[in-house]
Amino acid sequence: MDGRTRPPLSSAKLKLFGWTVEARGEKRPRSGRRPLMRICLVAHRFYDGNTHMMQFANALAQRGDEVDVICLRRPGLPICSVVDNVNVYRIQGRNTGENRPLEYLLTNIGFFFHAALVLAWHHLRKRYALVHVQSIPDFLVFTAIVPKLMGTPVILDLRDIVPELYASRFRLSYDSALIRVLLLIERLSIAFANHVIIANPVWYERIVGRAASPAKCTMMWYYADQATFYARPKRRKDGKFVLMYPGSLHWHQGLDIAVRAFRRVLKSVPEAELHIYGDGPEKANLVALTEKLGLQEQVKLRSYVPLAEAIDLMSETDVAVVPKRASCTFGNEAASTKIVEFLSLGVPIVASRTKVERSLYDDSLLQYFESGNEEDFARAVVSIYRDQELKWRLIAAGLRYTAQNSWVAKIGIYLDLVDGLVRPETVTAPATVVSAPEPMGQPPADADNAVPEAVVVNSGSTENSN
Repeated sequence: MDGRTRPPLSSAKLKLFGWTVEARGEKRPRSGRRPLMRICLVAHRFYDGNTHMMQFANALAQRGDEVDVICLRRPGLPICSVVDNVNVYRIQGRNTGENRPLEYLLTNIGFFFHAALVLAWHHLRKRYALVHVQSIPDFLVFTAIVPKLMGTPVILDLRDIVPELYASRFRLSYDSALIRVLLLIERLSIAFANHVIIANPVWYERIVGRAASPAKCTMMWYYADQATFYARPKRRKDGKFVLMYPGSLHWHQGLDIAVRAFRRVLKSVPEAELHIYGDGPEKANLVALTEKLGLQEQVKLRSYVPLAEAIDLMSETDVAVVPKRASCTFGNEAASTKIVEFLSLGVPIVASRTKVERSLYDDSLLQYFESGNEEDFARAVVSIYRDQELKWRLIAAGLRYTAQNSWVAKIGIYLDLVDGLVRPETVTAPATVVSAPEPMGQPPADADNAVPEAVVVNSGSTENSN
């Protein structure tokens, strides 16, 4: 307990498709007025830990909108709950180890029908002003068919693009029948939506080039919320030099490259450890590889942890690693959201030189290595371990960058987009927005004063020099 008085809990029973579930959460104070809007967000993802969806939902809820989220359910979590004034409906579990196209597709289809029914039921009860659907899959946007037919605008949020994901994950040719079908579904999904949010500049160009007009698209990169991701003093004093990767375990992430390269790191940094947090189809292969190389003591493979705990672990890390495969189209073009979070936490990053990362971050922000090159990966890690000036230069540049490119600074772009779709008469500017980060690694004019005090203090200390 933190000494604060907890607000009273409210509970409600909901009968839905044969279920009776009890939703419990913090009781919200009544303001005496109707909420600004009722909005629903849908994602075939876990809400708890999905920082993209949480940011959108919280931004709406904090200004007074009533927000529902329909999503996947992690084991042990309630079906319905209130999280920071957001109503979360976790309607279906998921096996994160799907490794066959049909199995993966059936999981998506099952969620699609379930979400469509829940969304329609809620909409008929309280009429949403807007529905925001996050891929993948992109055809999940059709869960909003009932609200759409009743005049509700729909946003399709392309966090990942499906044809490239399938081609990468299941090693399919772009000439295959399945990929051609997925490209058709992509076009139909975009046509159905009123507006499309695209996650990074590489994919913005791709989608505009093959499936949508610029007037229908907003490029909105992920920006860390500095109320959550901020630099803090390290408390760990175990003498270890910890490398960390938190996220999904897929082949395109290149974690097998990092594990093999880690043997070279140990030759120069015997106290190093590699901590991998997450789940996915590659987990069993990574466990087997670790055992084969005899690295069970140095490479720790752990499952998902709640967001608050994950942030604490990330902030205690010495070096973050992002070893994606540039040889894989999806790995080369899917931007890592963890990079901006680690930058905001003041953690130096070793990343493979991919097309999308190079479009977002220059050499002043990341310590790059040649993708797939184990020797170069080790060189990049060891250089940060040995060169304290390099380490603090990367940290300071990252903190400047995230101060310029924070969620607080960009939140208005999303809220203006929502308001413009719901109330078009309020729009005073063109709908198309390209929300790109500020120039890569370029500090403001008062750059010396922009470096947080914590960096200045710690840069003269050797307590955590490893």
